[in-house]
Amino acid sequence: MATGAQFGGPPPTPPAGDAGNNFLSSLLDVPLDAEGAKRVNEGAQQFKALAEGGGFAINEAGFQHYQKVCDTFINGYDDMRNDLYILGHAAQMGGSDYANQVANFNVKVAAGDPESLVPNLELLSDGFKKVREALEIARKNYRETEDAHSQTFAKLRGSE
Repeated sequence: MATGAQFGGPPPTPPAGDAGNNFLSSLLDVPLDAEGAKRVNEGAQQFKALAEGGGFAINEAGFQHYQKVCDTFINGYDDMRNDLYILGHAAQMGGSDYANQVANFNVKVAAGDPESLVPNLELLSDGFKKVREALEIARKNYRETEDAHSQTFAKLRGSE
């Protein structure tokens, strides 16, 4: 079953139980461009759907590790928001045509179109938030599975 939960071209069909691991291991191996940001966001959506469907579970230690990665990006992005807002406005570089062209070019690179820095950072931030939500669900899946196994073993021990 191809889940698309990893990056870099069409996803291969992962062995059962590996789709979540493949996505997580490739989470930070994405270039910061429009296509990379799109792949992270789409992969995060699929990763969350995988967890919601019970196709991925994670123990507490794994959750803590990946949560830290997600929170580092999300918090760093939130801290940069004001600086990014400033980049979206033309700097005062003088009154010449060339100075205005440079200032306008800088705005375009920062926030002027879907290929620019700010929209792609927003897309990445959204993706990391979805991954974070998926991890919460996957941790819940793991706990529920562990609880079910514990109850089964308790019943088996009680019937001996």
